[in-house]
Amino acid sequence: MGINLIPKELKFFDYLSLQAANLMKAAEFFKAAVKDGVLDEAEVKKMRDLEHEGDTLAHEITDMLNRTFITPIDREDIYALANSLDDVLDLLNAMASRIKLYGLNPADPNFAQFVDLIDQAAAALSKAVKDMSDPKLHSRVLEQCIEINRLENLGDLAREKAVGDLFEKEKDPVMVIKWKEIYETAEGALDTCEHVAKVIGSILVKNG
Repeated sequence: MGINLIPKELKFFDYLSLQAANLMKAAEFFKAAVKDGVLDEAEVKKMRDLEHEGDTLAHEITDMLNRTFITPIDREDIYALANSLDDVLDLLNAMASRIKLYGLNPADPNFAQFVDLIDQAAAALSKAVKDMSDPKLHSRVLEQCIEINRLENLGDLAREKAVGDLFEKEKDPVMVIKWKEIYETAEGALDTCEHVAKVIGSILVKNG
């Protein structure tokens, strides 16, 4: 049995899709900034603005949950999906802010690899969330979830290499501490993307 939607209920999926699309936009912007090697005040403000937009959408979804008696899927699943999407964006914003605060050069090859993986995962999440409301597209949604899991596994390997290179090549212990924190935050963003994918998969199983 598919997920049956009435027009009012469709708003939840509309807002979740907007939230996932905003995350994808932020990941794309962050990737471009890292590629250019520039994360000054303008770039950090743009990331902060996108993070605030994500917060607004998450709050609007929560408000709709509080005002809606019948929801298309379990309300705890909607809440979990909205908040986990918001968590990924929070981590992206945190990385941008800390790189500027720490005075780091974002064009670090290992970090750039992390950001590329996060960008791909965010794009896959956006596609998955967009197709969730259509039972005919659930196989496509699951394919995106599998892809996110693959990207998270690559992130584990990227972290091992990044930290290994850091301890081998960087002689300044303060820089080691700073970059290790950034790498771990990037890995956390990928882990959270995988968590979102698991939430989506669980929703499809419960409502399939």
